[in-house]
Amino acid sequence: MADVQTITLDLLLSNLRQLCALRSIAGDQRSLIEAAEAIASLMQQSGLHAMVIRTSGAPVVLAERPGRTSQQVLFYDHYDVAPPGPWRDWHHEPFSLAERDGVIYGRGVVSKGNLAARLGAVAAILAVKGELPVGVKFLIEGEALIGSPSLPGVIADQAGRLSASLVVGTGGSIGAHGVPYLYAGVKGRLQVQLRANGPAVPLPPEAAASVANPAWRLLWALASIKSDAEEVLIDQFYDDVEPVPRELVRLVRSIVLDEEARLKAWQINHFLFEMSGPALARAEVLNPTCNLTSFAAGSGTLPMVPDTAAALIDFTLVPNQRPAHIVELLRRHLEERGFSDIIVEPINGAFPAARTAMDDPLVRRVVKSVGTVYGEEPQVVPMAPFASPLHLFTAGMRTPAIALGLARPDSSTRGPNEGLRLCDIEAMARLIARLLQDIAK
Repeated sequence: MADVQTITLDLLLSNLRQLCALRSIAGDQRSLIEAAEAIASLMQQSGLHAMVIRTSGAPVVLAERPGRTSQQVLFYDHYDVAPPGPWRDWHHEPFSLAERDGVIYGRGVVSKGNLAARLGAVAAILAVKGELPVGVKFLIEGEALIGSPSLPGVIADQAGRLSASLVVGTGGSIGAHGVPYLYAGVKGRLQVQLRANGPAVPLPPEAAASVANPAWRLLWALASIKSDAEEVLIDQFYDDVEPVPRELVRLVRSIVLDEEARLKAWQINHFLFEMSGPALARAEVLNPTCNLTSFAAGSGTLPMVPDTAAALIDFTLVPNQRPAHIVELLRRHLEERGFSDIIVEPINGAFPAARTAMDDPLVRRVVKSVGTVYGEEPQVVPMAPFASPLHLFTAGMRTPAIALGLARPDSSTRGPNEGLRLCDIEAMARLIARLLQDIAK
Protein backbone atom coordinates (compact mmCIF):
# COMPACT_ATOMS: atom_id res chain seq x y z
CA MET A 1 0.00 0.00 0.00
CA ALA A 2 1.56 3.27 -1.09
CA ASP A 3 0.78 5.25 2.05
CA VAL A 4 2.46 2.61 4.20
CA GLN A 5 5.47 2.21 1.95
CA THR A 6 6.17 5.96 1.97
CA ILE A 7 6.93 5.91 5.69
CA THR A 8 10.64 6.25 5.16
CA LEU A 9 13.33 5.95 7.76
CA ASP A 10 14.44 9.47 6.87
CA LEU A 11 11.01 10.81 7.81
CA LEU A 12 10.95 8.94 11.11
CA LEU A 13 14.48 9.93 12.09
CA SER A 14 13.86 13.56 11.16
CA ASN A 15 10.91 13.72 13.54
CA LEU A 16 12.72 11.78 16.22
CA ARG A 17 15.85 13.92 15.96
CA GLN A 18 13.78 17.05 16.56
CA LEU A 19 11.93 15.48 19.48
CA CYS A 20 15.02 14.12 21.21
CA ALA A 21 16.83 17.45 20.90
CA LEU A 22 14.23 18.88 23.30
CA ARG A 23 15.65 18.75 26.83
CA SER A 24 12.21 18.06 28.28
CA ILE A 25 13.37 16.72 31.65
CA ALA A 26 10.55 15.90 34.06
CA GLY A 27 10.00 18.77 36.48
CA ASP A 28 12.10 21.32 34.55
CA GLN A 29 9.32 23.81 33.91
CA ARG A 30 11.17 26.08 31.49
CA SER A 31 12.40 23.27 29.25
CA LEU A 32 8.95 21.64 29.25
CA ILE A 33 7.26 24.86 28.10
CA GLU A 34 9.80 25.25 25.30
CA ALA A 35 9.35 21.60 24.32
CA ALA A 36 5.56 21.89 24.14
CA GLU A 37 5.80 24.84 21.75
CA ALA A 38 8.30 22.98 19.56
CA ILE A 39 6.13 19.85 19.47
CA ALA A 40 3.05 21.87 18.49
CA SER A 41 5.06 23.37 15.63
CA LEU A 42 6.14 19.89 14.50
CA MET A 43 2.53 18.73 14.55
CA GLN A 44 1.53 21.70 12.40
CA GLN A 45 4.26 20.89 9.90
CA SER A 46 2.91 17.34 9.71
CA GLY A 47 -0.52 18.53 8.62
CA LEU A 48 -2.38 18.69 11.93
CA HIS A 49 -3.99 21.61 13.71
CA ALA A 50 -2.21 21.97 17.06
CA MET A 51 -2.62 24.02 20.20
CA VAL A 52 -0.74 24.33 23.48
CA ILE A 53 -2.75 24.35 26.70
CA ARG A 54 -1.02 25.91 29.66
CA THR A 55 -1.48 24.36 33.09
CA SER A 56 -0.07 25.03 36.54
CA GLY A 57 2.56 22.46 35.61
CA ALA A 58 3.80 21.38 32.19
CA PRO A 59 1.75 22.37 29.10
CA VAL A 60 -0.35 19.85 27.21
CA VAL A 61 -0.24 19.71 23.40
CA LEU A 62 -3.46 18.87 21.55
CA ALA A 63 -3.50 18.22 17.81
CA GLU A 64 -6.17 16.94 15.44
CA ARG A 65 -7.13 16.32 11.86
CA PRO A 66 -10.53 15.07 10.65
CA GLY A 67 -10.82 11.99 8.42
CA ARG A 68 -13.15 10.85 5.71
CA THR A 69 -15.09 8.61 8.14
CA SER A 70 -16.68 9.35 11.49
CA GLN A 71 -14.29 7.10 13.43
CA GLN A 72 -11.78 8.92 15.65
CA VAL A 73 -8.50 7.62 17.08
CA LEU A 74 -6.84 9.51 19.93
CA PHE A 75 -3.15 8.95 20.61
CA TYR A 76 -1.97 9.59 24.17
CA ASP A 77 1.75 10.37 24.44
CA HIS A 78 4.11 12.26 26.70
CA TYR A 79 7.19 14.37 26.06
CA ASP A 80 8.78 14.50 29.53
CA VAL A 81 11.84 12.30 29.99
CA ALA A 82 13.97 11.08 32.87
CA PRO A 83 17.07 13.12 33.77
CA PRO A 84 20.08 11.86 31.80
CA GLY A 85 22.23 11.45 34.91
CA PRO A 86 26.01 11.87 34.67
CA TRP A 87 26.92 12.59 31.07
CA ARG A 88 30.19 10.70 31.48
CA ASP A 89 28.11 7.50 31.57
CA TRP A 90 26.81 8.15 28.05
CA HIS A 91 28.64 7.15 24.89
CA HIS A 92 27.52 10.43 23.30
CA GLU A 93 25.63 13.64 24.05
CA PRO A 94 22.27 12.39 25.44
CA PHE A 95 20.07 14.99 23.69
CA SER A 96 21.23 14.19 20.19
CA LEU A 97 20.69 10.98 18.27
CA ALA A 98 23.51 8.52 17.72
CA GLU A 99 23.26 5.29 15.71
CA ARG A 100 25.26 2.13 16.18
CA ASP A 101 24.57 -1.39 14.89
CA GLY A 102 20.93 -0.74 14.06
CA VAL A 103 20.15 0.98 17.39
CA ILE A 104 19.54 4.70 17.89
CA TYR A 105 20.49 6.24 21.21
CA GLY A 106 19.31 9.35 23.04
CA ARG A 107 17.42 10.37 26.15
CA GLY A 108 13.70 9.84 25.60
CA VAL A 109 14.21 7.96 22.34
CA VAL A 110 11.81 5.15 23.32
CA SER A 111 8.76 7.22 24.30
CA LYS A 112 9.47 9.91 21.72
CA GLY A 113 10.11 7.18 19.16
CA ASN A 114 6.54 6.01 19.68
CA LEU A 115 5.31 9.56 19.06
CA ALA A 116 7.54 9.90 15.99
CA ALA A 117 6.16 6.64 14.57
CA ARG A 118 2.57 7.80 15.01
CA LEU A 119 3.28 11.21 13.55
CA GLY A 120 5.22 9.69 10.65
CA ALA A 121 2.33 7.39 9.77
CA VAL A 122 -0.12 10.30 9.70
CA ALA A 123 2.20 12.48 7.60
CA ALA A 124 2.83 9.66 5.11
CA ILE A 125 -0.87 8.99 4.57
CA LEU A 126 -1.54 12.70 4.06
CA ALA A 127 1.35 12.98 1.60
CA VAL A 128 -0.11 10.24 -0.59
CA LYS A 129 -3.87 10.62 -0.24
CA GLY A 130 -4.33 14.16 1.03
CA GLU A 131 -6.75 12.97 3.71
CA LEU A 132 -6.87 10.52 6.61
CA PRO A 133 -9.12 7.46 6.64
CA VAL A 134 -10.25 8.31 10.19
CA GLY A 135 -10.04 11.38 12.36
CA VAL A 136 -6.83 11.57 14.37
CA LYS A 137 -6.20 13.35 17.64
CA PHE A 138 -3.07 13.65 19.77
CA LEU A 139 -2.88 14.44 23.47
CA ILE A 140 0.74 14.88 24.51
CA GLU A 141 1.47 15.76 28.14
CA GLY A 142 4.64 16.71 29.99
CA GLU A 143 3.99 15.24 33.43
CA ALA A 144 3.64 11.50 32.83
CA LEU A 145 6.73 10.66 34.88
CA ILE A 146 5.39 12.49 37.95
CA GLY A 147 1.86 11.10 37.86
CA SER A 148 0.05 13.39 35.37
CA PRO A 149 -1.33 15.81 37.99
CA SER A 150 -2.54 18.40 35.43
CA LEU A 151 -4.10 15.92 33.01
CA PRO A 152 -7.54 15.43 34.66
CA GLY A 153 -8.27 19.16 34.48
CA VAL A 154 -7.25 19.41 30.83
CA ILE A 155 -9.36 16.41 29.83
CA ALA A 156 -12.36 17.75 31.75
CA ASP A 157 -12.05 21.13 30.01
CA GLN A 158 -11.48 19.61 26.56
CA ALA A 159 -13.81 16.61 26.77
CA GLY A 160 -15.72 17.51 23.60
CA ARG A 161 -12.55 18.00 21.60
CA LEU A 162 -11.10 14.70 22.87
CA SER A 163 -14.01 12.39 22.10
CA ALA A 164 -12.82 9.33 20.19
CA SER A 165 -13.70 5.79 19.16
CA LEU A 166 -10.41 4.38 20.48
CA VAL A 167 -7.52 5.65 22.59
CA VAL A 168 -4.05 4.30 21.84
CA GLY A 169 -1.80 4.93 24.82
CA THR A 170 1.96 4.73 25.01
CA GLY A 171 4.13 2.39 27.05
CA GLY A 172 5.07 -1.23 27.12
CA SER A 173 7.52 -3.40 25.32
CA ILE A 174 8.39 -5.57 22.35
CA GLY A 175 8.33 -9.34 22.85
CA ALA A 176 11.09 -11.80 22.06
CA HIS A 177 9.74 -12.36 18.52
CA GLY A 178 9.81 -8.64 17.75
CA VAL A 179 6.03 -8.20 18.13
CA PRO A 180 4.74 -5.56 20.56
CA TYR A 181 2.57 -6.65 23.46
CA LEU A 182 -0.96 -5.25 23.27
CA TYR A 183 -2.09 -4.04 26.70
CA ALA A 184 -5.86 -3.95 27.26
CA GLY A 185 -5.40 -2.48 30.73
CA VAL A 186 -2.87 -0.49 32.73
CA LYS A 187 -2.22 -0.29 36.46
CA GLY A 188 -2.87 2.65 38.76
CA ARG A 189 -0.34 4.70 40.65
CA LEU A 190 0.05 6.37 44.03
CA GLN A 191 3.20 8.04 45.34
CA VAL A 192 3.53 9.05 48.97
CA GLN A 193 6.25 10.80 50.95
CA LEU A 194 6.78 9.61 54.50
CA ARG A 195 8.60 11.99 56.80
CA ALA A 196 9.88 11.74 60.37
CA ASN A 197 11.03 14.81 62.28
CA GLY A 198 13.63 14.77 65.05
CA PRO A 199 15.44 17.48 66.98
CA ALA A 200 15.31 21.06 65.72
CA VAL A 201 18.95 20.79 64.63
CA PRO A 202 21.29 17.87 63.92
CA LEU A 203 22.97 16.57 67.06
CA PRO A 204 26.24 14.71 67.76
CA PRO A 205 25.88 10.92 67.44
CA GLU A 206 26.21 10.43 71.21
CA ALA A 207 22.78 12.05 71.58
CA ALA A 208 21.24 8.86 70.16
CA ALA A 209 21.32 7.44 73.69
CA SER A 210 18.59 9.88 74.76
CA VAL A 211 17.10 11.44 71.60
CA ALA A 212 14.93 9.61 69.06
CA ASN A 213 16.64 9.33 65.68
CA PRO A 214 14.10 10.13 62.90
CA ALA A 215 15.98 7.93 60.45
CA TRP A 216 15.47 4.87 62.65
CA ARG A 217 11.84 5.81 63.23
CA LEU A 218 11.25 5.96 59.50
CA LEU A 219 13.11 2.72 58.83
CA TRP A 220 11.02 0.88 61.40
CA ALA A 221 7.84 2.36 59.95
CA LEU A 222 8.85 1.26 56.44
CA ALA A 223 9.60 -2.24 57.71
CA SER A 224 6.03 -2.47 58.99
CA ILE A 225 4.61 -1.73 55.53
CA LYS A 226 6.11 -4.59 53.53
CA SER A 227 7.51 -7.98 54.50
CA ASP A 228 10.57 -9.75 53.15
CA ALA A 229 8.09 -12.02 51.35
CA GLU A 230 7.12 -8.95 49.27
CA GLU A 231 3.67 -8.83 50.89
CA VAL A 232 2.15 -5.43 51.63
CA LEU A 233 1.25 -5.55 55.34
CA ILE A 234 -1.21 -2.65 55.40
CA ASP A 235 -4.50 -3.91 56.80
CA GLN A 236 -7.19 -4.27 54.08
CA PHE A 237 -4.73 -3.37 51.30
CA TYR A 238 -5.83 -6.40 49.28
CA ASP A 239 -9.52 -6.34 50.26
CA ASP A 240 -10.70 -4.53 47.11
CA VAL A 241 -8.64 -6.66 44.72
CA GLU A 242 -11.06 -8.63 42.57
CA PRO A 243 -10.85 -12.43 42.38
CA VAL A 244 -9.27 -13.34 39.07
CA PRO A 245 -11.52 -15.41 36.77
CA ARG A 246 -10.11 -18.73 35.64
CA GLU A 247 -10.13 -17.75 31.97
CA LEU A 248 -8.05 -14.69 32.80
CA VAL A 249 -5.60 -16.78 34.80
CA ARG A 250 -5.24 -19.12 31.82
CA LEU A 251 -4.58 -16.17 29.52
CA VAL A 252 -1.95 -14.71 31.83
CA ARG A 253 -0.25 -18.09 32.20
CA SER A 254 0.14 -18.22 28.41
CA ILE A 255 2.05 -14.92 28.25
CA VAL A 256 5.67 -15.47 27.24
CA LEU A 257 8.17 -12.98 28.66
CA ASP A 258 11.69 -12.47 27.32
CA GLU A 259 13.26 -13.52 30.61
CA GLU A 260 16.74 -14.26 29.32
CA ALA A 261 17.07 -10.86 27.66
CA ARG A 262 15.90 -9.12 30.83
CA LEU A 263 18.32 -10.93 33.12
CA LYS A 264 21.19 -10.17 30.78
CA ALA A 265 20.31 -6.50 30.24
CA TRP A 266 19.61 -5.80 33.91
CA GLN A 267 22.60 -7.85 35.10
CA ILE A 268 20.66 -9.81 37.69
CA ASN A 269 20.84 -13.54 38.31
CA HIS A 270 17.15 -14.21 38.87
CA PHE A 271 13.78 -12.62 39.53
CA LEU A 272 12.16 -12.44 42.95
CA PHE A 273 11.83 -15.88 44.56
CA GLU A 274 13.41 -17.24 41.36
CA MET A 275 10.05 -16.88 39.60
CA SER A 276 9.86 -17.86 35.96
CA GLY A 277 7.29 -18.64 33.29
CA PRO A 278 3.61 -18.42 34.31
CA ALA A 279 4.43 -17.45 37.91
CA LEU A 280 6.46 -14.46 36.74
CA ALA A 281 3.79 -13.37 34.26
CA ARG A 282 1.06 -13.64 36.89
CA ALA A 283 3.05 -11.59 39.41
CA GLU A 284 3.71 -8.81 36.93
CA VAL A 285 0.23 -8.65 35.45
CA LEU A 286 -2.06 -9.31 38.40
CA ASN A 287 -0.29 -8.24 41.58
CA PRO A 288 -0.38 -4.80 43.21
CA THR A 289 2.75 -3.84 45.08
CA CYS A 290 4.62 -1.18 47.03
CA ASN A 291 8.06 0.10 46.03
CA LEU A 292 10.61 2.16 47.95
CA THR A 293 11.94 4.84 45.60
CA SER A 294 14.25 6.84 47.85
CA PHE A 295 15.37 7.34 51.45
CA ALA A 296 17.25 10.35 52.78
CA ALA A 297 18.36 11.48 56.22
CA GLY A 298 20.74 14.24 57.23
CA SER A 299 23.41 15.57 54.92
CA GLY A 300 27.10 15.13 54.46
CA THR A 301 29.18 12.31 55.92
CA LEU A 302 29.73 13.42 59.52
CA PRO A 303 28.17 11.12 62.15
CA MET A 304 25.08 12.72 63.68
CA VAL A 305 21.51 12.34 64.82
CA PRO A 306 19.73 13.93 61.85
CA ASP A 307 16.94 16.45 62.31
CA THR A 308 14.69 14.82 59.70
CA ALA A 309 14.33 11.80 57.45
CA ALA A 310 12.12 11.24 54.40
CA ALA A 311 11.26 8.41 52.04
CA LEU A 312 9.28 8.15 48.82
CA ILE A 313 7.18 5.05 48.33
CA ASP A 314 4.96 4.28 45.38
CA PHE A 315 2.08 1.85 45.06
CA THR A 316 1.20 0.10 41.82
CA LEU A 317 -2.54 -0.57 41.95
CA VAL A 318 -4.86 -3.03 40.24
CA PRO A 319 -8.56 -2.51 39.39
CA ASN A 320 -10.85 -1.49 42.27
CA GLN A 321 -7.99 -0.19 44.41
CA ARG A 322 -8.50 3.55 44.91
CA PRO A 323 -5.52 5.81 45.66
CA ALA A 324 -7.35 7.93 48.27
CA HIS A 325 -8.48 4.80 50.12
CA ILE A 326 -4.95 3.40 50.15
CA VAL A 327 -3.71 6.64 51.75
CA GLU A 328 -6.36 6.28 54.48
CA LEU A 329 -5.34 2.69 55.09
CA LEU A 330 -1.66 3.66 55.26
CA ARG A 331 -2.29 6.39 57.84
CA ARG A 332 -4.38 4.06 59.98
CA HIS A 333 -1.77 1.32 59.68
CA LEU A 334 1.02 3.59 60.95
CA GLU A 335 -1.06 5.00 63.79
CA GLU A 336 -2.11 1.57 65.01
CA ARG A 337 1.52 0.43 65.09
CA GLY A 338 2.80 3.33 67.12
CA PHE A 339 4.03 5.49 64.25
CA SER A 340 1.61 8.40 64.59
CA ASP A 341 4.64 10.70 64.41
CA ILE A 342 5.28 9.68 60.77
CA ILE A 343 3.86 12.32 58.42
CA VAL A 344 2.09 10.92 55.35
CA GLU A 345 2.05 13.29 52.36
CA PRO A 346 0.42 12.04 49.11
CA ILE A 347 2.15 13.36 45.99
CA ASN A 348 -0.08 15.01 43.38
CA GLY A 349 -0.74 12.74 40.44
CA ALA A 350 -2.42 9.57 41.72
CA PHE A 351 -4.80 7.57 39.55
CA PRO A 352 -6.57 4.18 39.55
CA ALA A 353 -6.08 1.32 37.13
CA ALA A 354 -7.85 1.23 33.76
CA ARG A 355 -9.04 -1.69 31.68
CA THR A 356 -10.82 -2.39 28.42
CA ALA A 357 -12.67 -5.58 27.57
CA MET A 358 -10.37 -7.79 25.53
CA ASP A 359 -13.29 -8.80 23.32
CA ASP A 360 -14.07 -5.18 22.44
CA PRO A 361 -14.39 -4.99 18.62
CA LEU A 362 -11.77 -2.26 18.33
CA VAL A 363 -9.33 -4.20 20.49
CA ARG A 364 -9.80 -7.18 18.20
CA ARG A 365 -9.26 -4.87 15.24
CA VAL A 366 -5.90 -3.78 16.67
CA VAL A 367 -4.94 -7.44 17.16
CA LYS A 368 -5.65 -8.14 13.48
CA SER A 369 -3.72 -5.06 12.37
CA VAL A 370 -0.68 -6.13 14.38
CA GLY A 371 -0.91 -9.59 12.84
CA THR A 372 -1.02 -8.11 9.33
CA VAL A 373 2.07 -5.93 9.82
CA TYR A 374 4.20 -8.26 11.94
CA GLY A 375 3.07 -11.58 10.51
CA GLU A 376 2.06 -12.74 13.97
CA GLU A 377 -0.75 -11.62 16.26
CA PRO A 378 0.35 -9.99 19.53
CA GLN A 379 0.07 -11.41 22.99
CA VAL A 380 -2.83 -9.53 24.59
CA VAL A 381 -2.00 -8.60 28.17
CA PRO A 382 -5.09 -7.84 30.27
CA MET A 383 -3.24 -5.60 32.71
CA ALA A 384 0.10 -3.97 31.90
CA PRO A 385 2.87 -4.17 34.50
CA PHE A 386 3.22 -0.38 34.28
CA ALA A 387 0.93 2.50 35.29
CA SER A 388 -0.69 5.02 32.95
CA PRO A 389 -3.61 7.47 33.39
CA LEU A 390 -5.81 5.81 30.77
CA HIS A 391 -8.68 5.59 33.30
CA LEU A 392 -9.44 9.20 32.35
CA PHE A 393 -10.62 7.81 29.02
CA THR A 394 -11.96 4.36 29.93
CA ALA A 395 -13.89 5.50 33.03
CA GLY A 396 -14.27 9.22 32.51
CA MET A 397 -15.17 9.14 28.79
CA ARG A 398 -16.28 5.52 28.34
CA THR A 399 -13.75 5.07 25.54
CA PRO A 400 -11.87 1.79 24.97
CA ALA A 401 -8.12 2.23 25.39
CA ILE A 402 -5.10 0.07 24.70
CA ALA A 403 -1.36 0.69 24.98
CA LEU A 404 1.52 -0.12 22.65
CA GLY A 405 5.20 0.52 23.27
CA LEU A 406 8.69 0.12 21.88
CA ALA A 407 10.86 -0.75 24.90
CA ARG A 408 13.22 -3.71 24.90
CA PRO A 409 14.86 -5.14 28.04
CA ASP A 410 18.07 -3.29 27.17
CA SER A 411 16.40 0.05 26.29
CA SER A 412 17.55 1.71 29.56
CA THR A 413 14.72 4.27 29.65
CA ARG A 414 15.80 5.52 33.09
CA GLY A 415 19.53 4.98 32.72
CA PRO A 416 22.37 6.05 30.40
CA ASN A 417 22.49 5.17 26.71
CA GLU A 418 18.76 4.76 26.22
CA GLY A 419 18.28 2.91 22.95
CA LEU A 420 15.65 2.03 20.34
CA ARG A 421 16.02 -0.40 17.46
CA LEU A 422 15.50 1.09 14.02
CA CYS A 423 13.46 -1.91 12.93
CA ASP A 424 11.05 -1.37 15.84
CA ILE A 425 10.21 2.25 15.05
CA GLU A 426 9.76 1.41 11.35
CA ALA A 427 7.41 -1.46 12.13
CA MET A 428 5.42 0.62 14.62
CA ALA A 429 4.91 3.37 12.04
CA ARG A 430 3.63 0.79 9.54
CA LEU A 431 1.32 -0.60 12.21
CA ILE A 432 -0.21 2.81 12.93
CA ALA A 433 -0.81 3.45 9.23
CA ARG A 434 -2.38 0.02 8.86
CA LEU A 435 -4.51 0.50 11.96
CA LEU A 436 -5.93 3.82 10.81
CA GLN A 437 -7.00 2.24 7.54
CA ASP A 438 -8.40 -0.87 9.17
CA ILE A 439 -10.49 1.11 11.66
CA ALA A 440 -11.98 3.08 8.78
CA LYS A 441 -13.43 -0.20 7.50
